[in-house]
Amino acid sequence: MKQLTLFGDEEVRPARKKPSGGSANPIIFRDYESFVAKFSDTPKTTDDCYTPQDVFEAVVDYVHKYSEFDFKPDTPILRPFYPGGDYINADYPEDGVVIDNPPFSMFTKIVKFYTERGVPFFLFGPGMTIFNCCKYCTAIVVGVNVTFHNGAVVRLNFASNIFGDLYCKTAPELTEAIKACPSQNTKVELPSYRWPDTVVRVSTLQTIANGGGHFEVRRDEGFCHSSPVQGREAFGYSIVLYSQAQAQAKAQAQAQAQAQAQARQKVLAARTITLQLKPEVEARRQRVQSRNYEDLT
Repeated sequence: MKQLTLFGDEEVRPARKKPSGGSANPIIFRDYESFVAKFSDTPKTTDDCYTPQDVFEAVVDYVHKYSEFDFKPDTPILRPFYPGGDYINADYPEDGVVIDNPPFSMFTKIVKFYTERGVPFFLFGPGMTIFNCCKYCTAIVVGVNVTFHNGAVVRLNFASNIFGDLYCKTAPELTEAIKACPSQNTKVELPSYRWPDTVVRVSTLQTIANGGGHFEVRRDEGFCHSSPVQGREAFGYSIVLYSQAQAQAKAQAQAQAQAQAQARQKVLAARTITLQLKPEVEARRQRVQSRNYEDLT
């Protein structure tokens, strides 16, 4: 009787024999300029053509340092997914490794193709469905979005068959390397400001309203000002309260709103439904666990 995986399909193990191939062929990646030149007269129609150079180099460096692939100075890096490329009929050198960004619409098909033919690969993959590849290879999970040259911001993960017998693994080193890329370093760390208690901002009232609280300011209780504090130009007007007592009432309303928000979180937590494994899945888990325990004893 065949043993089926949790996914309902027979699990495919990587083939040991690698296909042969020549080293002088168009899928070998030498540098970014030569890669772009291959389709200079072809519209950019695939995701890989928008992959920032520094992100790609960070991925290559990660594969070099952390995978089980035997990298050498002359190891060919293969990129068969350029516009007009044919990954199925491409010529794959025995000593090469595919590091590329394939179309996600056929991602599982591509992963299966390389696994069955023993072609080493490390592929950019979809963020939320990356575990679909686990029956063929290893899912490499990072904690970062990637901004591409065309402006698209995509949640990525990766898939590879050069990390041994792993279903999945996290890659914090790759996460940090991508974050450090100049093409991705677009966020500016802004300082945090604490406004005087006598200042009412729109955001103040939004917090109170979201918490179900009430707060109001009469016209004789304060005045509007476009820039009421030193060293900080604010967007939009603020209301400055005359009375310290009114400022305390505002602070109390904020505190009540925050408490109400926390209470709502507890209600939501109480409504949480804990999911259980299917009986047949739990039975399989326990069988394997028992067998492993017996092997240890």
